[in-house]
Amino acid sequence: MKKMLTLIAVLIAYSVSFAQIQIDGDMLDWANIAPLDRDQVAEPVGDVTNSDYHDFDLKHLYITHDSAYVYVRIDIADDASFNNFYNFDNPPVFEFDFDTEIGDTSGFDWGWWNNAYNYSIDLALTLNPDSTVKYGVLYKYNGGRIPTWAEGEFEFLANIPMAINDDGNAMEFAIPRDLVNFGPEFRPWVYSVGNYQWADGADQLPTEGGAYMLRYDFWYLDQNAVVQAQGDQIDNRIQIDGDMLDWANIPPADQGEIAEELGDMPTGPEFDLKDIYTTSDSNNFYIRIDIDPSATFGGMYTNYSNPPAFQIFFNINWGDTTGLGYGGFWPLTVDYMVDLSTALNPDSNLTQIPIYYYAGDWNGANENFVEVPDAYATFAVNDDDNIVEVAVPRTAINAGTDIMPWVYVVGDENWDNEEYWPNTAVEGWSDDDPPVYYALDYNFISGNSVKKIADHALITGVEDSAPDYSTVKGFGLVQNYPNPFNPSTIISFQLSHTQNITVDVYNMLGQKVATLINNKALAAGTNKVRWDGKDSAGNSVTSGVYLYRISTNNYSVTKKMMLLK
Repeated sequence: MKKMLTLIAVLIAYSVSFAQIQIDGDMLDWANIAPLDRDQVAEPVGDVTNSDYHDFDLKHLYITHDSAYVYVRIDIADDASFNNFYNFDNPPVFEFDFDTEIGDTSGFDWGWWNNAYNYSIDLALTLNPDSTVKYGVLYKYNGGRIPTWAEGEFEFLANIPMAINDDGNAMEFAIPRDLVNFGPEFRPWVYSVGNYQWADGADQLPTEGGAYMLRYDFWYLDQNAVVQAQGDQIDNRIQIDGDMLDWANIPPADQGEIAEELGDMPTGPEFDLKDIYTTSDSNNFYIRIDIDPSATFGGMYTNYSNPPAFQIFFNINWGDTTGLGYGGFWPLTVDYMVDLSTALNPDSNLTQIPIYYYAGDWNGANENFVEVPDAYATFAVNDDDNIVEVAVPRTAINAGTDIMPWVYVVGDENWDNEEYWPNTAVEGWSDDDPPVYYALDYNFISGNSVKKIADHALITGVEDSAPDYSTVKGFGLVQNYPNPFNPSTIISFQLSHTQNITVDVYNMLGQKVATLINNKALAAGTNKVRWDGKDSAGNSVTSGVYLYRISTNNYSVTKKMMLLK
């Protein structure tokens, strides 16, 4: 599989037309940008129940971006004004929160929100009409998931540019992308409260804990902006027994842009995928794979000199950039794998196989997978030996709202004839200009949809080349390896020039666990430091998620790592 890197990845930079937003309070430059809050989450003006707090009534949310900033506009009711926010005993609450790692469970959510938010912007501090300079205050949340509001939970990142219009009922602000760990999309939320009247003087967009969320897609702007957050589980009662009758009412997932074509595998029909089906219930994610009806799985072993590869990969953190991606060669990085390569052998009597999580450095061509402890996928084949169905426990792969499966097949170690599903998952395999790629996005509530993905679509009309999203301002690549780890991990980072560096480790409550480098001058280039899983007193810490922060006097970057014992 590693040899597929011999394919040439062709990078084609292109320009996407975006509105050139000016943070000046003049809203004309938003004229061609539609509100994000449409359809099910459209904001109804007049839903703040207490008329005394009508000025806190949200109307619309708009978002766009270029390569440097994410631009946000928030409108309140037409006859409302930010100038009235301070006519009460208590100060106003007006904030913009956003989740940048879809599927990740860290962040603040108070135990009842749909999302666990990574970042928060306080917009209320300078809305007072006496404030001549308007700005928002950007924070990163480093505390536990359900906040106790302990000191240090929110890390100050920057004051960001903000402006309001002359009527005082619309604001716009800009979020620097080099300060935020944006992936391919993020989910925003606006919260407005007057005089601490949390029940009848507040408004939300969208309603947290409700049925829908908003999603801003960097690649295709606000396409499919509304996503369902809650609802009944899809429950198809699939039996993993090789009897395919219980799939009768489930259509193939490989339709439309990602339809699989028979007859495109020179290696032979055994490695020619025909159809893929997916479904779920409350406990499992199910996937069924059909190969060419003229072939058998047994033929993968008896008709060729070398053993086959037959693997199913899963990406469960949509928006997260970690996972196996071969240095960007795959547009979609993957977190988990089920390997059927040996289990489908006709001499095998297995019915369960291990589930693996990716524990390597995604920027390298290193297939470093480790078994998930005490977790197994169950599988069965039909009597004709050309259809396999697999059940993967959802808890074993941390599946949240969405999962994106990816199938890889190769026979006789013939790396020039590999089968991929979706079949345009590899750079340069799309005939479109600019190239377009597809993923199957399975939502556990609403079912399958096809999602377009592309490495190039993050480029905007501001620049003609793609920004390097493996970097954070002030630093080059920041990554720990292995991750998850036991007993130790190496934290690597690149510096453009000699500077003083501090590296700290925190737990998920925001408490400092250890200082690995304390304000030490390090030379330009790649630097590394090892953490042995011990606190400052030399005691071994428990298993769990930890944060490491690399900082200078001007910049800091925080990333997650997992210790498994």
